[in-house]
Amino acid sequence: MTTTPRYHHALLLVLLYVSLAWLGMWLAAKPPSSLTVVWLPSGIGLIMLLLAGRRGLPLVLLSSAIANAGGWLYFGGNWGTALLAGLLLAPFDSLQSWLAWRGCGAPRRLLHDVGGLQRFFWRVCVLPPLLTTWAMYLINHALGAPATAQGHLAGLAMMTSGDCLGLFVVTPLYLVLREVPWPRLAGLTLKIAALVALPLLLAQGVHPWLIWLLGLTLIYVAIRYRIVGSSIAVALLTLASLLLLLSELGPQLAYEHSLSYVALSLMILSVGLAPHCIGLVIQQLDDVNHTLEQRVAERTRALREVQKQLETMAYSDSLTGLGNRHAFYIRLQEEQERATRRGRRFALALLDIDHFKRINDSYGHQTGDEVLRAVAVLMQDSVRTIDRVYRWGGEEFMIIFPDADADDAMVPLQRICQRIGMQPITTAKGELYTSVSIGVTEFAGRHDAIDALLGRVDALLYQAKRDGRNRIAR
Repeated sequence: MTTTPRYHHALLLVLLYVSLAWLGMWLAAKPPSSLTVVWLPSGIGLIMLLLAGRRGLPLVLLSSAIANAGGWLYFGGNWGTALLAGLLLAPFDSLQSWLAWRGCGAPRRLLHDVGGLQRFFWRVCVLPPLLTTWAMYLINHALGAPATAQGHLAGLAMMTSGDCLGLFVVTPLYLVLREVPWPRLAGLTLKIAALVALPLLLAQGVHPWLIWLLGLTLIYVAIRYRIVGSSIAVALLTLASLLLLLSELGPQLAYEHSLSYVALSLMILSVGLAPHCIGLVIQQLDDVNHTLEQRVAERTRALREVQKQLETMAYSDSLTGLGNRHAFYIRLQEEQERATRRGRRFALALLDIDHFKRINDSYGHQTGDEVLRAVAVLMQDSVRTIDRVYRWGGEEFMIIFPDADADDAMVPLQRICQRIGMQPITTAKGELYTSVSIGVTEFAGRHDAIDALLGRVDALLYQAKRDGRNRIAR
C-alpha cells in the first residue's frame, strides 16, 4: 500500500537524492570520466515510489534533473549542456526507479526469505539498471562526456554496476530499518561500524591479507543482528570502500580506475549477498521457532485447561458443584493426618434429605436435581469458609469441620436444619418444603480410624431418622 508523502517529506527526499548524487560524484568521480562508482540516488528513487506509488515519479524526475544538471556543471559543462543533460537523463532514471518498484511486488515480503532476496537482487538491483543505463551512457557520451581509458564497454559496465550497487545498498536499509526504533538504530550502527572498521584497519596497518577477516565479520554481524545488521554492514562497507579507493588505499587499484570501480561494485554485491542470505535464513529460523513456541504455549494452555477440566470432573460433583466422594476421601485423610500431628480434633457430619424419593416420584428427577442444588447452596452459605461440603451420594452430603469438635459443629448444623426446614425451595414446579436429618461425630485421636469415624457418623444419621427426622443426632 502506498501513500502520498507530505510536502516536507517530499522535499526531504529530493534533497537527499540530489545530495547523495553530488556527494557520490565528489567522492568517487575520477577525471576524465564523469561516472560514479555507486549511484545511491537510484535507491532513493525507488523509495519515493515505494512511499507514493506512481505519484512519486515526478519527484524522481525533478531530483534526477537537478542532480544530473549539477553534475555536468561540476565537471565543467556549460549551462545549456547541463540543462539538456538533466532533461534527457531524468526520464531514464525515473524509468529505472519504476522498473525496480514494479520488481519489488509486495515490499514487506521482499526481504522476508531467501526467495525474496533472489527476486530483489535480479528484479530490483540487476534488471532495471541493465535496461536503462545503456541509454543514459549514450546520452552522456553524445553530450560530450569522455570515454574511459578502457573504452565505452568499461564505462557502461561501471555505470550499470554503480546503479545496481545503489539499489542493493539503499533499498534493504529502507525496508528493514523503518521497523527499527531510532535509539536502537543508532547504537546498532555504532557497533557494526566498529566491527566493519577493524578488519579494514588491520588490512591497511598490518597485512593486506587480513582483509579476508571482513567476510567473517559480515557473517558474524548477520548471525548476531540478522538482516537488519547485514543491511547496515553492507552500507558501511560501501562507504568505507569508497573512502579507501578515493585515498588510493583500496584493494582494486591494480586496474585502471573504471575497471577498479566495476570490480569494487561487484565485490560489494557478492560479499553483501552472503550475509543477507545468512541473516534471512537465521531470521526464518527465528520466525519458525517463535511460531513453534507460540503453538507449544497454546497447546500447553489447552492441555492445562483440559487437565483442569479433568481434575474438576474427577473431584467435583457435576450437579451441585461440590466436591465428590473421591475428593472427600482425600480431604478426610489429610484432615486426619493434620489433626493427629497437631493433637487436635475435627468434626464430621452426614446429612440426608428427608423423603427425597417422594420428591422424585411426585415432581420428577429434574425437580429433585433442583432441590439438591438448592440444599447444597444453603449448606455452603451456613458453614465457615474453612469448612468443606461434599456430596456423598444420592441425597446424602458430608461436611468436614476442621479445628472443631461436635459441639462447635452443632451451631452451623442447627442453622442448616432451620433454614432448610423453614425456607421454601423454588423449583420449576413451584415452591417445595423439605428437611434434613444429620448425624455428627468428631475425630477421637490418633487411634480413631477413618472407617470407624464413617461408621459412627452413618449410625448417628440413622438414629436421627429413627428419632423422627429433621433433627441432629450426636
